[in-house]
Amino acid sequence: MTKQVNKRSADAALSVARERSKATSVIELSTGYRARLVPVAGFLLTEVASRITDPEVPMWANPEKEDRLEPNPSDPTYLRAMSAAERRRAEAVIDAMLLFGVEIEGDIPDKEKWLPKIQKMVKLGHLDLDSFNLEDPLDMEFLFKRYVAVAADDLQEIMRRSGVTQEAIAQAAKSFPGDEAR
Repeated sequence: MTKQVNKRSADAALSVARERSKATSVIELSTGYRARLVPVAGFLLTEVASRITDPEVPMWANPEKEDRLEPNPSDPTYLRAMSAAERRRAEAVIDAMLLFGVEIEGDIPDKEKWLPKIQKMVKLGHLDLDSFNLEDPLDMEFLFKRYVAVAADDLQEIMRRSGVTQEAIAQAAKSFPGDEAR
């Protein structure tokens, strides 16, 4: 009986190992680049998302209650600010997934092949690279993943492998540039 129990636990361990190996195997991204997609820790995503705070709800003087101040969550400016915060939060989670969930196979291509197009987008006013150091290898890898290698479909696969809900995937997909922006 002991041999059978040990065999079952070994089978279970091997089964999990095979599943994890598949989950992190090298795949071809929809853009043609090869990468290993790695599940991203939920606590990391939660921490990143929590760094983007919601705006404060504005107050208004309610004349029906002797001008007592009350929250006004329907204020149009507040609603726009909430929408912007939600978009920034989704972008921050996407950035974390790109940094931690995508390992490009081999070296990233020579920046002279892809960086000029990104710089052209900067000149056109569509991108802002001010927070990036173009001499920093990690910044360059991130820019390559963000603007060249990973498309929306790939990102959704990373999110799925990380256990992110379908609703969160849909929300993030809205804020991730589609293939038409590439």
